[in-house]
Amino acid sequence: MLTSKRKAHLIVVTAFVLGIAVGGSGQYLLSNQAAPPAASTPVGVADELTHVLKLDQSQRSHVVQILGDCQKQSQELREQNRPQFQAIRENARNRIRALLAPGQLALFNQWIKDLDAKREKKDERKQPNK
Repeated sequence: MLTSKRKAHLIVVTAFVLGIAVGGSGQYLLSNQAAPPAASTPVGVADELTHVLKLDQSQRSHVVQILGDCQKQSQELREQNRPQFQAIRENARNRIRALLAPGQLALFNQWIKDLDAKREKKDERKQPNK
């Protein structure tokens, strides 16, 4: 038969193990829960607004046109500002490079190369028509 002290230890250890299991399961479920897709295209936003605001067909068409124009203007602005952002990014990278030892510099340059490749892939996914 277990003593009171052993029972207390067993209860504490069991509670700790169960807490880890429940916490890990909850974290897994929350992180893998699919978020509802956001209406990111003009047509998608117009569909959502049509549903929420009960837009008629004329209003919906105008909303699609307005959102399409806005999206185009936003893209043009991003393209205009891209060189400035790249210059800022390159300046920061050069300042970091100046701090690093030769071995660190090689690792940093590889990290930058991988980061730029990921950024390029992300941009390609956002703009499949280019």
